[in-house]
Amino acid sequence: MLHISKIYKLLNWNSSPEDQKKGIRSAYRLKNISLLILPLSEDAGKPVWENCARVLSELPDDRLAGHVSELLEWLQDINWPGAFLICDRLKIFRVKELIAAVENAVAEALEMPGEDGLIWLDYLSELLDNKLLVSGLSESSLRLLKAHYKNWAAWYDDEE
Repeated sequence: MLHISKIYKLLNWNSSPEDQKKGIRSAYRLKNISLLILPLSEDAGKPVWENCARVLSELPDDRLAGHVSELLEWLQDINWPGAFLICDRLKIFRVKELIAAVENAVAEALEMPGEDGLIWLDYLSELLDNKLLVSGLSESSLRLLKAHYKNWAAWYDDEE
């Protein structure tokens, strides 16, 4: 098994396609998948995020179950490498763990300063494509996310 710093080097978008494939194969075998969730170290950072998301998006629900809240943090900025992959994966995630994590994320977003929380709510609202999630959310969270669904930045006032 390769050391995580070597795996990050292989996963880096500047590595050759062959090395990236090797890194992805090695990452699938990691026992601690939290090492793949938005890794920020001198060996990692945004250049590895897309490939980390690729690996995470293909893992089964039971491997991801303890990390749903961390995965939702990826949606704080949909422009981050891998964010769309993570979003698409969470749209089909089993509901039990996702409901509680989304409820907590909505509460966190409401506490964030400035537009940061509103932007996160925009991106979290994409998870409303998961109809089972919709049926389990609280009325207040559902109403709030529906206001943001397919309506990104409607809250933005360009006259400021």
